[in-house]
Amino acid sequence: MSIRRLTAKYMWPLLLPVIFHVTAFAGSWAADDPVAFLPPLSCSAGWKIEGKPLFYSRETLSDRINGEAELYFPYGFDRMGAARYVSDKNATIGIDVEIYRMGSLLDAFGMYANYRQKDGKEINAGAESNLSSSQLIFYQDRYFIHIQLTGGDTAGAEEALIKCGRDVAARVPGPKSQPPELSIVDRSEVIKGTERYLPQSLLGYDFLNKGVIADAAIPGVHFQMFVLLNTTQQSATIVFDRFRSQVTQGKVDVKGTGITFLEGVDPLYGPVIVVKKGNCFAGVLKFSADKGLRPFLESLCK
Repeated sequence: MSIRRLTAKYMWPLLLPVIFHVTAFAGSWAADDPVAFLPPLSCSAGWKIEGKPLFYSRETLSDRINGEAELYFPYGFDRMGAARYVSDKNATIGIDVEIYRMGSLLDAFGMYANYRQKDGKEINAGAESNLSSSQLIFYQDRYFIHIQLTGGDTAGAEEALIKCGRDVAARVPGPKSQPPELSIVDRSEVIKGTERYLPQSLLGYDFLNKGVIADAAIPGVHFQMFVLLNTTQQSATIVFDRFRSQVTQGKVDVKGTGITFLEGVDPLYGPVIVVKKGNCFAGVLKFSADKGLRPFLESLCK
């Protein structure tokens, strides 16, 4: 009997369980289900999957992240897949992978921005990524991915964390692009890494919904800026009037170019300046001085 036939005869029974495992893993879930994007056998060399992947819905997410599940719901969360990968060298150390399916690319960015660390490092994974000593987060298309080292002494395991993240990113579909809505804060005055998206209750007010907020600076002035998204001329006017009733010492200034400014003192944030032009509503707050802020706001509402 030839060596090739001997190999086929004795290796085929050993390979069947592996083939069955991979096929069952990949075929049991819809193409866009986050569980389908979990590496089926290992995540990074030397880190093998432990047990079976887990699935969570809106009704069961709190079983996994009790106390944090409610944070995901406004961003359109509907499903999450999770798996744990254990080191061959030390079984007490694991890499926990969680893939959350959010409502949209913008929603996935919103969750990412909520967890992003200021001192985190960027690696080549997803549209944006943030790596700290024991965790990696990134987003891609409508998926938010959280990967964390857990267990015993995880010192020196950062490289495995990075490789696992890239393994997952290669399996998640969709382009590695930022939400187009962020183009409004893609400007030199905005401090990179501070951009956030809130789908409701921007600044804590129920009449401010779906907005982007970020830290910014112009010569001599640091401040926080915000812009509402998906507004119409009518809704921008309603929000302007609501904001006007919210502030004290309010002063309205209507310019001939169709721009209306409101300056006043907000009970939560102190001095604020907001602008309305057509369907655009934006504002600045927490500023160290007000010089140059009006021209900045005008440039936001072109």
